Amino acid sequence: MTLTTMLAVIGGIVIILGAAARIPNAVAELIRACIPVINAFHELRTALKRTTPQAGQMELEEQFELSEPTFSEGRTDDDRSPTVR
Repeated sequence: MTLTTMLAVIGGIVIILGAAARIPNAVAELIRACIPVINAFHELRTALKRTTPQAGQMELEEQFELSEPTFSEGRTDDDRSPTVR
């Protein structure tokens, strides 16, 4: 091995060790960056669960039931035009 090759190998080892020392910090930052995404998925799942009718919501719907309007109310068979008299 020549001196140039040995210096190149030592330089490569230094670069690899320097990069390897940064890996744990980079992984920790990646995990910290993923936490808001995980929280957003949790909130989305919670919101989707809320869309199913619950007992309290069903009681409110029964309490405030709106009857569907009928189009025949107040009209006779002869009066089918939409104009107001």
